[in-house]
Amino acid sequence: MKLLSVVHFFVATTAVQAQSLLNATARYPQLSNFTELLSTFPDLAAGLLTNISTGPSRQTILVPSNDAFDSYQRQRGASVSSLSSSDVGNILNYHTLQGALSSSDIQQPNGLVSETALRNSTYARRENATDAGDSLPQVVYLSSTETATGRKIKARQISALSSVDVRSGQGNEIELEQTPGNWSGGVFFVVNGFLTLPVNQTDTMTSANLTAFARGLVRTDVADGTNAAKGLTCLCPNNQAFEAISNGNGNLTDGPGSLLATLTRHGLTGSYYSTNFTDGDMIQSQNGYPILVTRRNGSIFLNDAQLVGSNYIANSGSVHALDRIMGFLNTTTNETTPANASIYSDTANIPTPPPTSLVATSSSGVIPTSDATANQVVPSATETGDSGSAASETGAAESGSTDGTSAASSSKGLLTGAVVVGTAFMIGILAL
Repeated sequence: MKLLSVVHFFVATTAVQAQSLLNATARYPQLSNFTELLSTFPDLAAGLLTNISTGPSRQTILVPSNDAFDSYQRQRGASVSSLSSSDVGNILNYHTLQGALSSSDIQQPNGLVSETALRNSTYARRENATDAGDSLPQVVYLSSTETATGRKIKARQISALSSVDVRSGQGNEIELEQTPGNWSGGVFFVVNGFLTLPVNQTDTMTSANLTAFARGLVRTDVADGTNAAKGLTCLCPNNQAFEAISNGNGNLTDGPGSLLATLTRHGLTGSYYSTNFTDGDMIQSQNGYPILVTRRNGSIFLNDAQLVGSNYIANSGSVHALDRIMGFLNTTTNETTPANASIYSDTANIPTPPPTSLVATSSSGVIPTSDATANQVVPSATETGDSGSAASETGAAESGSTDGTSAASSSKGLLTGAVVVGTAFMIGILAL
Protein backbone atom coordinates (compact mmCIF):
# COMPACT_ATOMS: atom_id res chain seq x y z
CA MET A 1 0.00 0.00 0.00
CA LYS A 2 1.43 3.33 -1.08
CA LEU A 3 0.18 6.05 1.22
CA LEU A 4 1.22 9.59 1.95
CA SER A 5 4.93 9.26 2.62
CA VAL A 6 5.46 13.01 2.84
CA VAL A 7 3.32 13.10 5.98
CA HIS A 8 6.34 11.64 7.77
CA PHE A 9 7.89 15.10 7.61
CA PHE A 10 5.26 16.69 9.84
CA VAL A 11 6.77 18.44 12.85
CA ALA A 12 4.84 19.50 15.90
CA THR A 13 5.65 23.23 15.65
CA THR A 14 3.35 25.97 16.77
CA ALA A 15 2.74 27.00 13.16
CA VAL A 16 1.56 23.54 12.19
CA GLN A 17 -0.63 23.12 15.25
CA ALA A 18 -2.36 26.44 14.52
CA GLN A 19 -3.79 25.12 11.26
CA SER A 20 -7.34 23.95 10.72
CA LEU A 21 -7.67 20.45 9.33
CA LEU A 22 -8.64 21.93 5.96
CA ASN A 23 -5.45 23.96 5.79
CA ALA A 24 -3.31 21.12 7.12
CA THR A 25 -4.53 18.57 4.57
CA ALA A 26 -4.69 21.07 1.68
CA ARG A 27 -0.89 21.10 1.58
CA TYR A 28 -0.82 17.59 0.16
CA PRO A 29 -2.12 16.73 -3.34
CA GLN A 30 -2.78 13.13 -2.28
CA LEU A 31 -5.52 14.41 0.05
CA SER A 32 -7.14 16.83 -2.40
CA ASN A 33 -10.41 14.87 -2.59
CA PHE A 34 -10.81 15.07 1.18
CA THR A 35 -10.18 18.82 1.31
CA GLU A 36 -12.65 19.27 -1.53
CA LEU A 37 -15.23 17.24 0.42
CA LEU A 38 -14.78 19.50 3.45
CA SER A 39 -15.19 22.56 1.26
CA THR A 40 -18.33 21.11 -0.37
CA PHE A 41 -20.03 20.50 3.00
CA PRO A 42 -18.79 23.41 5.18
CA ASP A 43 -21.77 23.30 7.55
CA LEU A 44 -21.25 19.63 8.39
CA ALA A 45 -17.50 19.95 8.72
CA ALA A 46 -17.52 23.29 10.56
CA GLY A 47 -15.68 21.83 13.52
CA LEU A 48 -12.86 20.67 11.29
CA LEU A 49 -12.57 23.84 9.24
CA THR A 50 -11.81 26.19 12.13
CA ASN A 51 -8.96 26.37 14.59
CA ILE A 52 -9.71 24.57 17.87
CA SER A 53 -7.63 25.15 20.95
CA THR A 54 -5.90 22.24 22.58
CA GLY A 55 -7.69 20.50 25.44
CA PRO A 56 -9.87 17.50 26.23
CA SER A 57 -11.84 17.98 23.00
CA ARG A 58 -8.83 17.10 20.81
CA GLN A 59 -9.60 14.55 18.15
CA THR A 60 -8.04 12.07 15.77
CA ILE A 61 -9.29 12.26 12.18
CA LEU A 62 -8.91 9.34 9.78
CA VAL A 63 -8.36 11.02 6.40
CA PRO A 64 -9.09 8.87 3.32
CA SER A 65 -6.53 9.27 0.54
CA ASN A 66 -7.47 10.03 -3.05
CA ASP A 67 -7.09 6.31 -3.79
CA ALA A 68 -9.71 5.65 -1.11
CA PHE A 69 -12.13 8.01 -2.85
CA ASP A 70 -11.49 6.29 -6.19
CA SER A 71 -12.03 2.86 -4.64
CA TYR A 72 -15.29 3.98 -3.01
CA GLN A 73 -16.66 5.18 -6.35
CA ARG A 74 -15.63 1.98 -8.16
CA GLN A 75 -17.24 -0.23 -5.56
CA ARG A 76 -20.46 1.74 -5.08
CA GLY A 77 -20.97 3.40 -8.44
CA ALA A 78 -21.23 6.87 -6.88
CA SER A 79 -18.80 9.36 -5.42
CA VAL A 80 -18.78 10.33 -1.77
CA SER A 81 -19.52 13.94 -2.69
CA SER A 82 -22.75 12.84 -4.40
CA LEU A 83 -24.21 11.57 -1.13
CA SER A 84 -26.74 13.51 0.91
CA SER A 85 -25.49 15.88 3.56
CA SER A 86 -26.77 13.58 6.31
CA ASP A 87 -24.88 10.59 4.89
CA VAL A 88 -21.68 12.60 4.51
CA GLY A 89 -22.15 13.82 8.07
CA ASN A 90 -22.36 10.24 9.33
CA ILE A 91 -19.22 9.33 7.39
CA LEU A 92 -17.26 12.29 8.75
CA ASN A 93 -18.40 11.55 12.28
CA TYR A 94 -17.34 7.90 12.01
CA HIS A 95 -13.90 8.99 10.84
CA THR A 96 -13.54 11.25 13.91
CA LEU A 97 -11.97 9.43 16.85
CA GLN A 98 -12.08 10.95 20.32
CA GLY A 99 -8.75 11.98 21.77
CA ALA A 100 -5.48 12.76 20.00
CA LEU A 101 -4.05 9.27 19.57
CA SER A 102 -0.32 8.76 19.20
CA SER A 103 1.48 6.07 17.24
CA SER A 104 2.13 4.17 20.48
CA ASP A 105 -1.56 4.37 21.44
CA ILE A 106 -2.60 2.48 18.31
CA GLN A 107 0.05 -0.20 18.76
CA GLN A 108 -1.42 -1.80 21.87
CA PRO A 109 -0.66 -5.56 21.99
CA ASN A 110 -4.34 -6.47 22.30
CA GLY A 111 -5.60 -3.71 20.04
CA LEU A 112 -7.54 -0.57 20.92
CA VAL A 113 -11.27 0.16 20.78
CA SER A 114 -11.83 3.87 20.23
CA GLU A 115 -15.09 5.73 20.38
CA THR A 116 -15.97 8.01 17.48
CA ALA A 117 -18.27 10.99 16.98
CA LEU A 118 -20.95 8.84 15.29
CA ARG A 119 -24.15 8.87 17.37
CA ASN A 120 -26.86 8.54 14.72
CA SER A 121 -29.14 5.81 16.09
CA THR A 122 -29.20 4.08 12.71
CA TYR A 123 -25.58 3.16 13.24
CA ALA A 124 -24.96 3.51 16.99
CA ARG A 125 -27.19 1.80 19.56
CA ARG A 126 -24.62 0.26 21.89
CA GLU A 127 -26.24 1.39 25.13
CA ASN A 128 -28.36 -1.09 27.06
CA ALA A 129 -32.12 -0.64 26.78
CA THR A 130 -32.28 -0.04 30.53
CA ASP A 131 -29.45 2.49 30.61
CA ALA A 132 -30.28 6.09 31.43
CA GLY A 133 -28.60 9.11 29.92
CA ASP A 134 -27.06 9.78 26.55
CA SER A 135 -26.58 7.20 23.88
CA LEU A 136 -23.13 5.71 23.39
CA PRO A 137 -21.17 6.61 20.26
CA GLN A 138 -20.07 3.98 17.78
CA VAL A 139 -16.53 2.55 17.90
CA VAL A 140 -13.74 1.27 15.69
CA TYR A 141 -11.12 -1.33 16.54
CA LEU A 142 -7.45 -0.63 15.79
CA SER A 143 -4.85 -3.36 15.73
CA SER A 144 -1.22 -3.50 14.63
CA THR A 145 -0.85 -7.21 15.34
CA GLU A 146 -2.18 -10.08 13.25
CA THR A 147 -3.88 -12.97 15.02
CA ALA A 148 -6.40 -15.66 14.17
CA THR A 149 -9.18 -13.44 15.51
CA GLY A 150 -9.13 -11.05 12.57
CA ARG A 151 -10.94 -11.22 9.25
CA LYS A 152 -7.78 -10.40 7.33
CA ILE A 153 -4.53 -12.25 8.00
CA LYS A 154 -1.40 -10.68 6.51
CA ALA A 155 2.24 -11.62 6.98
CA ARG A 156 3.72 -8.36 8.17
CA GLN A 157 6.55 -7.34 10.44
CA ILE A 158 5.64 -4.84 13.15
CA SER A 159 7.95 -1.87 12.90
CA ALA A 160 7.99 1.78 13.85
CA LEU A 161 6.28 2.67 10.55
CA SER A 162 4.10 -0.41 10.07
CA SER A 163 0.50 -0.15 8.97
CA VAL A 164 -2.37 -0.49 11.40
CA ASP A 165 -5.71 -2.14 10.61
CA VAL A 166 -8.88 -0.23 11.46
CA ARG A 167 -11.95 -2.46 11.70
CA SER A 168 -15.39 -0.91 11.33
CA GLY A 169 -18.90 -2.08 10.48
CA GLN A 170 -19.35 -5.73 9.46
CA GLY A 171 -15.72 -6.41 10.32
CA ASN A 172 -14.42 -4.62 7.22
CA GLU A 173 -10.87 -3.34 7.50
CA ILE A 174 -8.83 -0.51 6.08
CA GLU A 175 -5.19 0.32 6.69
CA LEU A 176 -3.83 3.33 8.50
CA GLU A 177 -0.45 4.96 7.92
CA GLN A 178 1.04 5.07 11.38
CA THR A 179 2.74 8.47 11.35
CA PRO A 180 0.27 11.24 12.24
CA GLY A 181 -0.08 14.77 10.97
CA ASN A 182 -0.98 17.66 13.25
CA TRP A 183 -3.75 20.21 13.15
CA SER A 184 -5.21 22.66 15.63
CA GLY A 185 -7.81 20.21 16.95
CA GLY A 186 -5.55 17.16 17.34
CA VAL A 187 -3.94 14.78 14.88
CA PHE A 188 -4.87 12.99 11.67
CA PHE A 189 -3.86 9.71 10.09
CA VAL A 190 -4.11 8.82 6.41
CA VAL A 191 -6.16 5.70 5.60
CA ASN A 192 -6.47 3.76 2.35
CA GLY A 193 -10.26 3.33 2.44
CA PHE A 194 -13.51 4.46 4.00
CA LEU A 195 -14.88 2.97 7.19
CA THR A 196 -18.05 0.91 6.77
CA LEU A 197 -21.06 2.20 8.68
CA PRO A 198 -22.37 -0.55 10.99
CA VAL A 199 -25.55 -2.49 10.23
CA ASN A 200 -27.76 -4.72 12.39
CA GLN A 201 -26.73 -7.91 14.13
CA THR A 202 -28.02 -10.47 11.61
CA ASP A 203 -26.57 -8.62 8.60
CA THR A 204 -23.26 -8.40 10.45
CA MET A 205 -23.37 -12.15 11.11
CA THR A 206 -24.10 -12.85 7.45
CA SER A 207 -21.20 -10.69 6.28
CA ALA A 208 -18.92 -12.66 8.63
CA ASN A 209 -20.28 -15.98 7.22
CA LEU A 210 -21.92 -16.86 10.53
CA THR A 211 -25.05 -17.77 8.66
CA ALA A 212 -26.11 -20.76 10.81
CA PHE A 213 -26.50 -18.52 13.84
CA ALA A 214 -28.39 -15.89 11.83
CA ARG A 215 -30.69 -18.57 10.37
CA GLY A 216 -31.30 -19.90 13.87
CA LEU A 217 -32.55 -16.50 14.97
CA VAL A 218 -34.96 -16.48 12.03
CA ARG A 219 -36.16 -20.04 12.64
CA THR A 220 -36.89 -19.33 16.29
CA ASP A 221 -38.66 -16.08 15.38
CA VAL A 222 -36.33 -13.79 17.33
CA ALA A 223 -34.31 -12.16 14.51
CA ASP A 224 -36.33 -8.93 14.55
CA GLY A 225 -36.04 -8.67 18.32
CA THR A 226 -32.30 -9.29 18.16
CA ASN A 227 -31.89 -6.49 15.63
CA ALA A 228 -34.06 -4.16 17.71
CA ALA A 229 -32.14 -4.74 20.95
CA LYS A 230 -29.64 -2.17 22.21
CA GLY A 231 -26.32 -3.04 23.77
CA LEU A 232 -25.89 -6.63 22.62
CA THR A 233 -22.97 -8.97 21.98
CA CYS A 234 -23.51 -12.19 20.05
CA LEU A 235 -20.96 -15.01 20.43
CA CYS A 236 -21.63 -16.98 17.27
CA PRO A 237 -20.40 -20.55 16.88
CA ASN A 238 -19.34 -21.06 13.28
CA ASN A 239 -21.47 -22.97 10.81
CA GLN A 240 -19.58 -26.24 11.33
CA ALA A 241 -20.26 -26.07 15.07
CA PHE A 242 -24.01 -26.17 14.55
CA GLU A 243 -23.68 -29.10 12.18
CA ALA A 244 -21.71 -30.96 14.83
CA ILE A 245 -24.61 -31.02 17.30
CA SER A 246 -27.15 -31.97 14.61
CA ASN A 247 -29.64 -29.47 16.00
CA GLY A 248 -30.45 -27.94 12.64
CA ASN A 249 -33.87 -29.53 12.19
CA GLY A 250 -34.61 -30.52 15.76
CA ASN A 251 -36.12 -28.88 18.79
CA LEU A 252 -36.55 -25.15 18.24
CA THR A 253 -37.93 -23.70 21.45
CA ASP A 254 -38.74 -26.42 23.98
CA GLY A 255 -36.50 -26.53 27.04
CA PRO A 256 -32.79 -26.06 27.70
CA GLY A 257 -31.76 -28.29 24.79
CA SER A 258 -33.60 -26.20 22.23
CA LEU A 259 -32.05 -24.13 19.50
CA LEU A 260 -33.47 -21.00 21.12
CA ALA A 261 -31.86 -21.79 24.47
CA THR A 262 -28.54 -22.45 22.72
CA LEU A 263 -28.69 -19.12 20.89
CA THR A 264 -29.63 -17.28 24.08
CA ARG A 265 -26.70 -18.87 25.91
CA HIS A 266 -24.44 -17.15 23.37
CA GLY A 267 -25.84 -13.66 23.94
CA LEU A 268 -24.35 -11.07 26.31
CA THR A 269 -25.97 -7.89 27.55
CA GLY A 270 -23.60 -5.03 26.77
CA SER A 271 -21.03 -4.27 24.08
CA TYR A 272 -18.09 -6.62 24.60
CA TYR A 273 -15.00 -6.36 22.42
CA SER A 274 -11.93 -8.57 22.50
CA THR A 275 -10.17 -5.97 24.65
CA ASN A 276 -12.82 -6.50 27.35
CA PHE A 277 -12.18 -10.23 27.72
CA THR A 278 -9.75 -10.36 30.62
CA ASP A 279 -8.15 -13.63 31.72
CA GLY A 280 -10.01 -15.11 34.68
CA ASP A 281 -13.13 -12.99 34.30
CA MET A 282 -16.49 -14.67 34.83
CA ILE A 283 -19.34 -13.24 32.79
CA GLN A 284 -22.93 -14.34 32.37
CA SER A 285 -24.97 -15.17 29.30
CA GLN A 286 -28.42 -13.72 28.80
CA ASN A 287 -30.05 -16.87 30.12
CA GLY A 288 -27.86 -17.09 33.19
CA TYR A 289 -25.08 -19.50 32.20
CA PRO A 290 -21.55 -18.66 33.42
CA ILE A 291 -18.74 -18.04 30.95
CA LEU A 292 -15.10 -18.17 32.05
CA VAL A 293 -12.62 -16.08 30.06
CA THR A 294 -9.18 -17.60 29.50
CA ARG A 295 -6.30 -16.05 27.57
CA ARG A 296 -3.72 -18.58 26.49
CA ASN A 297 -0.84 -18.25 24.01
CA GLY A 298 -2.36 -15.20 22.41
CA SER A 299 -5.80 -16.78 22.02
CA ILE A 300 -9.06 -16.06 23.84
CA PHE A 301 -11.29 -18.86 25.12
CA LEU A 302 -14.83 -18.55 26.45
CA ASN A 303 -15.30 -21.74 28.44
CA ASP A 304 -13.97 -24.28 25.94
CA ALA A 305 -14.73 -22.25 22.79
CA GLN A 306 -11.98 -20.28 21.09
CA LEU A 307 -12.52 -16.89 19.47
CA VAL A 308 -11.64 -17.37 15.81
CA GLY A 309 -13.08 -14.07 14.61
CA SER A 310 -13.67 -10.97 16.71
CA ASN A 311 -14.85 -7.38 16.78
CA TYR A 312 -17.32 -7.43 13.91
CA ILE A 313 -18.85 -4.06 14.70
CA ALA A 314 -22.67 -4.04 14.64
CA ASN A 315 -24.86 -0.98 15.18
CA SER A 316 -26.02 -2.31 18.57
CA GLY A 317 -22.78 -3.85 19.77
CA SER A 318 -20.53 -6.56 18.43
CA VAL A 319 -20.35 -10.04 16.94
CA HIS A 320 -17.63 -12.61 17.60
CA ALA A 321 -17.03 -16.01 16.00
CA LEU A 322 -16.36 -19.18 18.03
CA ASP A 323 -14.93 -22.48 16.85
CA ARG A 324 -17.63 -24.46 18.69
CA ILE A 325 -20.75 -24.15 20.77
CA MET A 326 -19.69 -23.18 24.27
CA GLY A 327 -19.69 -25.96 26.81
CA PHE A 328 -21.33 -25.83 30.22
CA LEU A 329 -19.10 -24.51 32.99
CA ASN A 330 -19.11 -25.94 36.50
CA THR A 331 -18.38 -22.87 38.63
CA THR A 332 -17.18 -25.02 41.53
CA THR A 333 -14.48 -26.85 39.60
CA ASN A 334 -14.14 -24.51 36.59
CA GLU A 335 -14.41 -27.60 34.41
CA THR A 336 -16.43 -27.48 31.21
CA THR A 337 -18.75 -30.16 29.85
CA PRO A 338 -18.58 -30.01 26.04
CA ALA A 339 -21.79 -29.09 24.23
CA ASN A 340 -21.64 -31.97 21.78
CA ALA A 341 -24.21 -34.10 19.99
CA SER A 342 -24.23 -36.59 22.87
CA ILE A 343 -25.33 -34.09 25.50
CA TYR A 344 -28.00 -32.67 23.19
CA SER A 345 -29.41 -36.14 22.55
CA ASP A 346 -31.00 -36.08 26.02
CA THR A 347 -31.95 -32.71 27.51
CA ALA A 348 -31.68 -34.24 30.98
CA ASN A 349 -27.91 -34.07 30.45
CA ILE A 350 -27.96 -30.30 30.06
CA PRO A 351 -27.14 -28.43 33.28
CA THR A 352 -29.37 -25.64 34.46
CA PRO A 353 -27.76 -22.26 35.06
CA PRO A 354 -26.57 -21.61 38.62
CA PRO A 355 -28.11 -18.86 40.75
CA THR A 356 -27.04 -15.49 39.39
CA SER A 357 -25.48 -14.64 42.74
CA LEU A 358 -22.79 -17.21 42.03
CA VAL A 359 -21.72 -15.55 38.80
CA ALA A 360 -19.91 -12.23 38.81
CA THR A 361 -21.07 -10.16 35.89
CA SER A 362 -20.52 -6.78 34.32
CA SER A 363 -23.41 -4.61 33.19
CA SER A 364 -21.47 -3.55 30.12
CA GLY A 365 -18.49 -4.86 28.24
CA VAL A 366 -17.27 -1.34 27.62
CA ILE A 367 -14.99 0.12 30.25
CA PRO A 368 -14.53 3.80 29.29
CA THR A 369 -11.17 5.30 30.13
CA SER A 370 -9.29 8.39 29.09
CA ASP A 371 -6.10 6.35 29.04
CA ALA A 372 -5.68 4.78 25.62
CA THR A 373 -2.99 2.47 26.94
CA ALA A 374 -5.57 0.58 28.96
CA ASN A 375 -6.53 -1.31 25.77
CA GLN A 376 -10.17 -0.48 26.34
CA VAL A 377 -12.43 2.21 24.98
CA VAL A 378 -11.23 5.76 24.54
CA PRO A 379 -14.33 7.73 25.60
CA SER A 380 -15.96 10.44 23.57
CA ALA A 381 -15.48 14.04 24.59
CA THR A 382 -19.18 14.37 25.30
CA GLU A 383 -18.85 11.84 28.11
CA THR A 384 -16.35 14.13 29.82
CA GLY A 385 -18.48 17.21 29.34
CA ASP A 386 -16.92 18.37 26.05
CA SER A 387 -18.36 18.55 22.59
CA GLY A 388 -16.18 17.52 19.72
CA SER A 389 -18.31 16.05 17.00
CA ALA A 390 -16.79 16.60 13.59
CA ALA A 391 -20.09 17.06 11.83
CA SER A 392 -23.54 18.18 12.85
CA GLU A 393 -26.14 15.48 13.43
CA THR A 394 -28.78 17.79 11.98
CA GLY A 395 -30.73 15.82 9.45
CA ALA A 396 -29.06 12.55 10.40
CA ALA A 397 -32.41 10.85 10.80
CA GLU A 398 -33.00 11.53 7.11
CA SER A 399 -30.33 8.99 6.20
CA GLY A 400 -31.31 6.63 3.43
CA SER A 401 -30.81 3.57 5.61
CA THR A 402 -34.00 2.18 7.13
CA ASP A 403 -32.29 -0.35 9.35
CA GLY A 404 -32.00 1.77 12.45
CA THR A 405 -35.40 3.32 11.97
CA SER A 406 -37.18 0.00 11.94
CA ALA A 407 -35.23 -1.14 14.99
CA ALA A 408 -36.06 1.96 16.97
CA SER A 409 -39.73 1.78 16.10
CA SER A 410 -40.07 -1.87 17.05
CA SER A 411 -39.83 -1.33 20.80
CA LYS A 412 -43.44 -2.44 21.18
CA GLY A 413 -42.38 -5.97 20.33
CA LEU A 414 -39.28 -5.88 22.52
CA LEU A 415 -39.63 -7.89 25.68
CA THR A 416 -38.74 -6.06 28.87
CA GLY A 417 -39.55 -9.00 31.08
CA ALA A 418 -38.42 -12.60 30.87
CA VAL A 419 -39.77 -15.22 28.52
CA VAL A 420 -39.39 -18.65 30.05
CA VAL A 421 -38.26 -21.31 27.61
CA GLY A 422 -37.64 -24.38 29.75
CA THR A 423 -34.81 -23.11 31.89
CA ALA A 424 -33.87 -20.43 29.38
CA PHE A 425 -34.92 -16.82 29.43
CA MET A 426 -33.94 -13.77 27.43
CA ILE A 427 -34.12 -10.13 28.31
CA GLY A 428 -33.99 -7.63 25.52
CA ILE A 429 -33.11 -9.96 22.65
CA LEU A 430 -36.54 -11.43 21.88
CA ALA A 431 -39.49 -9.89 20.13
CA LEU A 432 -42.96 -11.25 19.57
